[in-house]
Amino acid sequence: MSVIKTIVLNEKPEEVILFLTKNELGISFPQLDRLYSWANWAHVADNIGLMKIVWKMRDAGLVKSNGTGIVRGNNWREPAFMVEGKYTFE
Repeated sequence: MSVIKTIVLNEKPEEVILFLTKNELGISFPQLDRLYSWANWAHVADNIGLMKIVWKMRDAGLVKSNGTGIVRGNNWREPAFMVEGKYTFE
């Protein structure tokens, strides 16, 4: 199993979205939807539930929309699992 899928299955969606927006490119809405669909909607009911999480994070300034996707916002923070060094990427 890939590290990304392991993260999606084990971590809160908010933390996963923070991880996916750590660089300037962020993630497109279709990519995010596909990622959670691929993981059988782990921790979210469906794509509407996922969008509600994104909207809540946007309102908090953690992420923002760049027109084509989601990028880090002014209040972005490093996800807890990254701070803890919980996963290794090789």
